[in-house]
Amino acid sequence: MSIDLVACMRVFTAVVEAGSFAGAADKLDLSRGMATRYVAQLEEHLGVRLLNRTTRKVSLTEAGNDYNERAIQVLTMIAEAENSIAQRTSVPRGILRVSSSNAFGARHLGLAITKYLQKYPGVQIDLTLNDRVVDLIEEGFDLAIRVATRIDPGLVARKLARSRLVVCASPGYLQKHGVPSVPGDLVHHHCLTYAYVSSPNEWRFRRNGVEQRIPVSGGLRANSGDILRNAAAEDLGVTLQPDFLVFEALHEGKLARILADWETDELGVFAVYPNRKFLPPKVRNFIDFLVERFGPEPYWDVQIGAS
Repeated sequence: MSIDLVACMRVFTAVVEAGSFAGAADKLDLSRGMATRYVAQLEEHLGVRLLNRTTRKVSLTEAGNDYNERAIQVLTMIAEAENSIAQRTSVPRGILRVSSSNAFGARHLGLAITKYLQKYPGVQIDLTLNDRVVDLIEEGFDLAIRVATRIDPGLVARKLARSRLVVCASPGYLQKHGVPSVPGDLVHHHCLTYAYVSSPNEWRFRRNGVEQRIPVSGGLRANSGDILRNAAAEDLGVTLQPDFLVFEALHEGKLARILADWETDELGVFAVYPNRKFLPPKVRNFIDFLVERFGPEPYWDVQIGAS
């Protein structure tokens, strides 16, 4: 006899949860006789009694208790699989609250959002630009775009692209002050430093597996990469910035890359969200869109060339 095993599991676990066939039948919109038949078919299929029945209640046998635990796991996995497929095939819609840093958001994410909304008009995006690390759950964000070397382990992150840190200065500054040939030369230069890092007055370089930590100083420290880039382009000094922020100035000749044969830290551009389970279609779809737009070889990396 062939049976609908999943349906039998659903009825059986519902009977256990309700404590009676009548309660399970009401919950599943079945007749009591049909609910009884499903469980009987399951017991016959397994060749074991799962429930002890009396006129007032039902109770689990030892085998029934073990099967109930496993059946719940199976039904949960089936529900998650069905939900995942439904999310992938459904059209994204609704309000999507996104957080991003000022520099990346204004320079790259804004245009990406414009293209996304043209393709998916059923979504409304509420974008907040802020250089502080927001609490996604407390502040009600669906996801954040973060540029970092690592992401807190309590969050789920998907890497969108990479970004290299680039040492650069204007041709005018380099003509006046000389071109640093090794990282140690930077101690004699005006260095423009970014405030939102753990050690703003120390730049790290590596070659052949050996790291050098160079103390730097200068007349400007700011929490805005745009300000530092613009100041460097105006001959104020040397700056260490992500390539997504300076690639246009490098391409246009307003800035020149220096110490390119030394390794600097590589950053990741991440989409960060609180929980991977039952991810809403609008969030999954938006992240997929950004992955396709920015990766695997980001356009800012191509234009300045990899070191």
